[in-house]
Amino acid sequence: MAHAIKFHPGMSLLEQHAEGTLSADIALAVAAHIDLCPHCQQLSRDITTDLACQLAQQPVKTNNTDWQQMLNDIMAQPQLPKQATTMQQQVSAQQAEPIIVNQREFILPRSLQRLAANRCKWLQLGGIATAKLPAGNDYHISLLYIDKNTEVPQHTHLGLEMTLVLAGKIVDENGEYSAGDLLINSPDDTHTPRTMADEDCLCLSVLSAPLKFKKGLTRLLNPLQQFFY
Repeated sequence: MAHAIKFHPGMSLLEQHAEGTLSADIALAVAAHIDLCPHCQQLSRDITTDLACQLAQQPVKTNNTDWQQMLNDIMAQPQLPKQATTMQQQVSAQQAEPIIVNQREFILPRSLQRLAANRCKWLQLGGIATAKLPAGNDYHISLLYIDKNTEVPQHTHLGLEMTLVLAGKIVDENGEYSAGDLLINSPDDTHTPRTMADEDCLCLSVLSAPLKFKKGLTRLLNPLQQFFY
């Protein structure tokens, strides 16, 4: 039975994603969630349709000659048969290269596949491994792997933290999150994510600032952890 995704980006984020007004890093997390979530796929289509209708209703002043030339150019483009398009999509899906971590293969959402091909090496500390992805100056993006029965030390956030579960399951003080669930934490949130005893987990992590560990010896990692996370 398919898992029902429970945690989604808000309507405002979906609207900004459709409008193209999100920063590239946050847009990546939202796009990857949409890839995994049929509910948000439908919402995204509806929002895009509404935006298109609003745009179509706006008066536009154009040169008739230029408009006709544009239509002619569009109509002159060859159309692929529907069957050929479907075959292309199937080939594209077959060519998706899995990533391998801890001897496990994971197929990433389409929106992450090309970027993940340029990831840094996996860095591992105990049961946690991370690989940085190319990002802008304002955010730190990485793939985060958490082995079975492993706990991420309790931490708070110096900025925004977005975590998209790509495979497996994690739990914290606030709930249980499975593939497709998107967690958004602010500097006011403190939590201790962990995996189940029988299942590892792969996540996409988007941070606007380093984490801050709260307990015991893990606090000694605070000056260094931005290099790992």
